[in-house]
Amino acid sequence: MTFYKDPQEMLNNTQLINTFVELVKMDTQSKEDAPQCPSTKGQLEAQAVVKNKLISLGLTNATIDEKGFLFATLPTNCNSKITIGLLAHIDTSAEASGTNVNPQFHKNYAGKDIVLTNNITISPTDYPELLKCLGDTIITADGTTLLGADDKAGIAEILAALEFFKQHPEIQRPHIRVGITPDEETGSGVANFDVARFGADCAYTLDGSFTGDLCYETFSANKGVITITGLNTHPGYAKDKMISSIRYAYRFLEELPSDQRPEKTNGYQGFFHPYQIEGGVGKTTITMLLRDFTEEGLEEKTRILNEVKEKILKEEPKLQIDVAITKQYRNMKDHIQARPEVLEMAKKAMLATGIEPDIRPIRGGTDGSSLSERGLPTPNIFAGFEAYHGPKEWISTKVMGLAVCHIVNLMQLWAK
Repeated sequence: MTFYKDPQEMLNNTQLINTFVELVKMDTQSKEDAPQCPSTKGQLEAQAVVKNKLISLGLTNATIDEKGFLFATLPTNCNSKITIGLLAHIDTSAEASGTNVNPQFHKNYAGKDIVLTNNITISPTDYPELLKCLGDTIITADGTTLLGADDKAGIAEILAALEFFKQHPEIQRPHIRVGITPDEETGSGVANFDVARFGADCAYTLDGSFTGDLCYETFSANKGVITITGLNTHPGYAKDKMISSIRYAYRFLEELPSDQRPEKTNGYQGFFHPYQIEGGVGKTTITMLLRDFTEEGLEEKTRILNEVKEKILKEEPKLQIDVAITKQYRNMKDHIQARPEVLEMAKKAMLATGIEPDIRPIRGGTDGSSLSERGLPTPNIFAGFEAYHGPKEWISTKVMGLAVCHIVNLMQLWAK
């Protein structure tokens, strides 16, 4: 068995970078709270492009279902009885524009600041991983949009690995089931993923960041919607009558623990993250993310929200405050630990690639969070992107090449 360690071999002999650039130029932003899946037309258009690429690489049963999920199969070329899934998502975050992405190539990176338009500076002071990329080509957007490497790098890397398998039929592999998913960024798309139809024994999402990133712990996540109803009246005659829901929304947020904000937490610390406020004097709605690594931690956050609600209602009984909690996803740790070989194979493949695994929790979630809970253990492995969801997003072509090496080695190990 030959293990592959040279990223340049993958860069020179596959369409990895060309495919990546083609995909990031397609606007596939998802839209939260859209009634349909996929939430945007652009995702379906990009799925059709990827489907054609999969067919050209010899995959069978390539289908896009009514919810926008693209599945395809590369049959085994040996006696393997196991089916391994490779997953990535087609949508990009709505937190920054994904329209008219203009990729920029910064060749022979020398360790200095990368300056883009709009005074956007990507500095190794903020992103020390850049100093591990000296001499590499760094790809960014132009400063006006996100890049979309999250997660089009993952898709391009899967396609490059499949291309390498086509070029080298002597490399043994198991049955490989490819899944390209919509609406991962909204957290809602994966609910429509048909685990039984996918038919894999386990899977890996290529949705991690820098070289060696290997994650089997994620946040457990709920969404909270706090609706505050006050009383509006003419401001000139409002004395002792008006009850401004806007002011009480501000009051509500100020009562939450100041040390449990995203900007104050790291590691295994959870947080409250109000990310949208809408309304007026009569009614204001706060939408927030509730994140923790344990179910008990999430329950405590719900308790705090209700305590704040009751405290404010005692001050102003004429207010109405509703706290609605919706489950999003759960930490996949327990489900992965029940199948330790899934994680061990990824570790072995990284070591075979010359990479030291960097195992740490994801301060977020992946499609694998839900899939693992539903019986398909799915840890997350590196795709290479950094500073995602914003105009400073960047990726090293060398890291992308290493990700392809890792996929090829991982499939070899499973075939054995």
